Amino acid sequence: MAVSPALPRAAARPAAARFDPGALVFVLLNVLGLFAYLHPFFAPGAVDEGSAWFAHQADAPVVFAGIAALCLVLVVADLASGGLDSKRLAVLGVLSALAAVLRTITLPAGANLYFFLVILGAFTFGARLGFLLGALSFFLSAVVTGGFGPWLPFQMFAAGWMGASAGLLGRFADARELGPRPRLALVIAFGSAWGLLYGAITNLWAWPWIVAGPDISYQAGAGPLETLRRYWNYYLLTSLGWDLFRTICNAVVLAAVGGPILRALLRFRERFSFERAAPGG
Repeated sequence: MAVSPALPRAAARPAAARFDPGALVFVLLNVLGLFAYLHPFFAPGAVDEGSAWFAHQADAPVVFAGIAALCLVLVVADLASGGLDSKRLAVLGVLSALAAVLRTITLPAGANLYFFLVILGAFTFGARLGFLLGALSFFLSAVVTGGFGPWLPFQMFAAGWMGASAGLLGRFADARELGPRPRLALVIAFGSAWGLLYGAITNLWAWPWIVAGPDISYQAGAGPLETLRRYWNYYLLTSLGWDLFRTICNAVVLAAVGGPILRALLRFRERFSFERAAPGG
């Protein structure tokens, strides 16, 4: 009886997945950000005026050191693994510097031009570079404007999450092979949504310590639904109006200049992208 030939060893064993240290660092960054924002809601003593944690007095410097160090490690890890090359690193530096300068241009009701460039860059180059772009550009803008304070690491995380989610949206557009107009429509809708989301997220860094009224202030032990209701009331009364101006600004700027800039960034990405050929291919 004939015996079928054995499969080659390489075909019998699938190639082992390569460990990606950048992915681990990226996860740690997001865990740190979530912990920094949410721990006051799970540690009732943190909101007491006599606590060392009051208004992030104790943890804000640690959180800032953590996000700065982990962003640097993420850059090094992605450079070492090939996920980030010198050209993309240059793009990160240039876009971060430009976005930081744009943040100094204040528009009516506190809106500014910062967001559109971060969104377009992250949409083009992916989630990790998008996170770095959002966080680094906000740090640089603080250097330019002198905006250092306990709020800075929380703003960096919110901007980083905006960039990371824009990068995921860009990968969705790539997978669907969307054309220029659908991509621009996605970007405009995304920027409009983040005009509200950014304010809703960054308000959380200080809300647990703000005494604003019996139905809009945080109360330890109130339960998740009551806490959400109180925060919703607080957001409607104090932030929604300002955030609407940011939403309108994002939509108008992205609609006006988003198309040409997005096409230029996509051309740059395609020009310097390459794939490693398989051995023997």
